[in-house]
Amino acid sequence: MPFDLGPRGERLWVSLLAQDVSLKAEDAPMREVALSACRTADRVEHLERLSTTVDAVIEGRTGPMIHPILAEVRQQSQLLARLVNALRLPDEATGKKPQRRGARGAYKPSAVSSLELARAAKSS
Repeated sequence: MPFDLGPRGERLWVSLLAQDVSLKAEDAPMREVALSACRTADRVEHLERLSTTVDAVIEGRTGPMIHPILAEVRQQSQLLARLVNALRLPDEATGKKPQRRGARGAYKPSAVSSLELARAAKSS
C-alpha cells in the first residue's frame, strides 16, 4: 500500500477503488477525500480500541458526563460518513451516482427575517 494506512483504512481504500476506479488516478479530484476517509476510518478504529479501556461515564466539574473519547468516536464516525457520502459512489445495481446535495444543518438566510414575517402576519 503506497499510503500510510492501517488495516481498516486499507480495507476501505480497496472497497472504494472497487466501487469507483477513477480514484486510482493521482489527479482524480476526489482521491484526497477518499484518502481522508481511509485515514479517518483508521482513527475511528484506534479511538474505539481506546474507548474499551475507559469508563463510559466519568465525573466532570458539574457531575457525571460521558467520557470525551466516546464523544470523539462519535464525531469521527460522523466525519467518516460525510466523507464517504461526498464521494458520491455509484449505486451497485444501477451504476448511477447519487444526486449532489449540499450539507445539511445551517441554511441560507432569507432576505426577510422571521421577526419581520411575524410583524406582517400580526398587522394583517
